[in-house]
Order: sequence, then structure tokens, then C-alpha cells
Amino acid sequence: MNNKAIAKAFDDLANLMELHEEDDFRIRTYRNAYLNLRKLDRPISERNEAELKSIKGVGTATASKIKELLQTGKMETLERYRAETPPGVVEMLEVNGFGPKKVRVVWKDMGVETVGELWYACNENRLVEFKGFGLKTQEDLKHKLEYFLKSRDKLLLDAAEEEADFVCAWLTGKFRGAFVSPVGELRRRCPIVSQVEILVGFNPEITSAFDGEMLTLEKEEGNTYWVRLENQTLVLIHKCIQEEFGSKMFQYTGPQAFVEAFAKANPGTVFKGLRMEEDVFDRANLPYVVPELRDLDHSLGLAQKGELPVLVTENDIKGVLHVHTTWSDGINTLREMCEQASEMGYAYIGITDHSQSAFYANGLKPDRILAQMQEIEALQEEMAPFRIFKGIESDILYDGSLDYEEDVLKKFDFVIASVHSILKMTKEKATERVLAAIENPYTTILGHPTGRLLLSREGYPLDWEVIMDACARHQVSIELNANPHRLDIDYTLIPAALERGIRISINPDAHSREGIRDIRYGVMAARKGGLTAANCLNTLEPAAWLEAIKKPLS
Repeated sequence: MNNKAIAKAFDDLANLMELHEEDDFRIRTYRNAYLNLRKLDRPISERNEAELKSIKGVGTATASKIKELLQTGKMETLERYRAETPPGVVEMLEVNGFGPKKVRVVWKDMGVETVGELWYACNENRLVEFKGFGLKTQEDLKHKLEYFLKSRDKLLLDAAEEEADFVCAWLTGKFRGAFVSPVGELRRRCPIVSQVEILVGFNPEITSAFDGEMLTLEKEEGNTYWVRLENQTLVLIHKCIQEEFGSKMFQYTGPQAFVEAFAKANPGTVFKGLRMEEDVFDRANLPYVVPELRDLDHSLGLAQKGELPVLVTENDIKGVLHVHTTWSDGINTLREMCEQASEMGYAYIGITDHSQSAFYANGLKPDRILAQMQEIEALQEEMAPFRIFKGIESDILYDGSLDYEEDVLKKFDFVIASVHSILKMTKEKATERVLAAIENPYTTILGHPTGRLLLSREGYPLDWEVIMDACARHQVSIELNANPHRLDIDYTLIPAALERGIRISINPDAHSREGIRDIRYGVMAARKGGLTAANCLNTLEPAAWLEAIKKPLS
């Protein structure tokens, strides 16, 4: 088990214990274990017992439970609480912003035991009769439940990739010489994957492979197998003979609208029996359209006109922007983050710890900003020619102002302006608030513009015509936050930004050394929107980057 899974087990345990009104001290113990374990940089599995107990918040009992998870994949205490709780009630705890205390009320006082029942109760206006639930709370919960139900059983891009990598490796080992590749939404690098699909090109039969140990066959229909993994993820495996692998890959990669438009544009042309997917495009006398672009309505038209963009790649990225350190809520020190970026081959890093309004994240007061800048300057001398730029992720306050005065803001090399609080806004208010921040002469980049958390929280609505026009007018770049939980700005909005000459900055929002690697997911999303290296802010070398972010101060 990885650190993320181990930490989540303790979070689940704390929530279930709170749901059952257990001892507050033990609940806090497991909650703290979750908070500390999720921040660890080094794999927990590599630590001995003494090292486990040295982790903040981990005592003998917690260390024992960690060992149990590592050895068996389960925690007996957690399983016991799950067994004592209706499955639908356990699922309610996964609804963002709906905590154990309120879940207990609807379960014990209302007799509601599933998410669907709870949504229906909201729809019938039943919650207002119970303590802690007013009309506003009920309406907010109904909205969250609808989003949860719509998102259930879907995967984030990184999780889907992890599952597919495992299955592809397993199939490749099982069927020597087979052609194996993800298809569908994952191959198109969609931010949310509703179904993991894999294509296998292998001539003999493959159903005997599903022996129930790693992959359990649930259904078979034609040449498609519905297979359940040990962790209950459902995977579709499509089988074909190797001689038609290219044709089938094109078909199963989709999306359906692209495949149909492609066929309509080539009436009478037969695309069956092709071994390589490139052969499909060759037969149509078209340049190859990469899977990422096939979700854009106009991608086929670009291919027909010979105007397909040369998309940005990971190798094009020269600098890492939007990085947090132990000065605020990061896991690693300033030195560690800089050394990691340098070792990964980047030419520069932009340090952007949280600003003073983010008290929950140990945001920096002006005196601490100056102290951090001194540390940056000393480290810069040591690490040259690698460049360390002084930045901040400044909170956009409710009135749209940034949370430092001008005399502080002008000390930074660049400023990422982001909304972190009071996210429930009308479109008018959200647009007015963000617009004010864009108009601030010190704003360099608009950070995670909608505040969304994929599969967890919808973003606040914005009038994108107004926002983008303002970004173009005030020379503000827009962040594509590369954290797979965000991938915000959405790729569908990138073409409109490019039309206005707005640069996109692919930023990892890294809170640890490993977090820097999330840039790859940002690049995947950027490519879906047609982003080229020339339109990406942090593909510039350090000197050119500094020149590009300069703007006249009014």
C-alpha cells in the first residue's frame, strides 16, 4: 500500500468512529495520523518499527495498525466499524462537506441509509425538521449529493492511469507478444475517466487468463470482457487479432463523434484490418491526430487543412512555478524543493507559499516574507545558474483585492492570485471578484481559476468572455493547475485563451518534491486544449520568462 492509501484508512477510521460517537481522544489520534501520514515524502513501507514510531502523531497502537495494513492490506478495527455500518451510510461519508455528525443525524434520527434516499429526502423538504438542517443547508446538501451521484464510480486521470498500467503490465506478461494499450477516455487523457478500457491484440483465446486472483471476469459480450480488479475497479478489455489492432485502436479510442465525423468525411473508404493506427490516417490522406486532440470539435478540420498544432511536451517545460515549502503548508524545505527541481532538469523554480490570509496553511506575514527572501537569496548564490524566483500565492479576498499592500507585493518577482475561501458565489460575484484581482497591476498569473476539485467539488461559475478579455488586456497568464485533482483551467477553455494571446502556465501546485512530477498531468490536459510550447509561459528560459511577465504598472 502506498502512503496515500494508508493515510486514507486512518481518515476513514476517524470518520466512522466519530459517526458512532466513540472516544474523542482516539478520534483525534487517528485524524492526526491521517494528516501526518499523507504529508510523508518517503514511502511508509520502507520504514522499520522504530522509524514508524518516530513519525509525528504515530504511537505504538497506530504503528501496529500501519504494519497490519502493510502486511494484509486491511485494518481489523476499520473493517469492524465498516461491518457495523450500513454500506450506504459509509458512502455518505464520501460526500464532500457532509461530515460524520450530520451523517449520524440522517441515519439515526431520520432512518435514511443511502445517498439516493438522502437526495430524495432533500427533494421532499424533509431535512428542515431536524436540528442543524435549515433550508439553505438542505439545498446546499442536495446540490452536493447530485454532484456526488453524477461523479460516482469515476476516476481521476492519475488513478485511472495507475489501474491501466497494472492491467497492461499483467496482460503483457500473460500473453507474450500481445499488443496492449489503453484506449477510450484514458488514452485521450480526459481529466475524469468514467471507464478504464484496454485493447489487447492477440490471436488465441484470452478468457482463461481471468482466474479470479488478479482479474475476475464478470461478463463477456462478443470480444469485450468486463473484468473486476481486487480493489473492485471495473475494467473493460477489448480483444482483437493483431492484424486489426490499428483499426480497433482508432475505434475504441474515440470519441464517437470524432470517429463518426472521420467516417463521414471519407465515404466508401474501408478502414478495417489495419495493424497500426497511423495506417487509418494514411488511408484517409490525413496527418495523424493525436488522441488528446480528438475531443476538440475542430480537430478534424485542422487536420484536413494541414493546420494541426505542434503540441507542448513535458520536455518543453523549463521551469517549475507554484511551489509550496515548509514556510507555509509544504512538506519539504525550500532547499529540498529547489534541489528536486534542479535534479529533474528544470532551469528555474518559482517559490509561492501561501499568503497571510491563509492562516490554515501557515500563510506568510510580511516579516516572514522578508526572512524567506533572505533564505532564497543565499540559496540562489549557492545554486546558480539554476534560478530561484521569489513569488507568492496571494489570496484573492472577497472584494477582489490581494491580501498584501503594494509595498509588499512589489517585492515579489511574480504573484499568483488565487481564490481559497468563500467559494459559494453567484456567477456575477465570482466574475467581479476575479476580475478585480486580474486588474491588480501586481497579478502575474491567475491561479486555479474556478477552484474546482474534480469528483469532489464543482468550481465557482465565471463569465469567461469577461475574464479572458481582462487577462489579455492586463497581460495576466492563466494557470493550468497540474494537480490531477484540479486540472484547472479546463482544457476546453484553452482555445479561447489562445485566440486572445493569453499564455497558459502549467503549474504543479507542488506541496512536496513528488508533487513537482504532477506537471505531466498538466501537460496532458494542456495538449487536449491544443496548447503549443510558444503559448505556454513556463516553456521560456529564465531571462525570457522574466521579460514576458513584465508589464507596465499604472
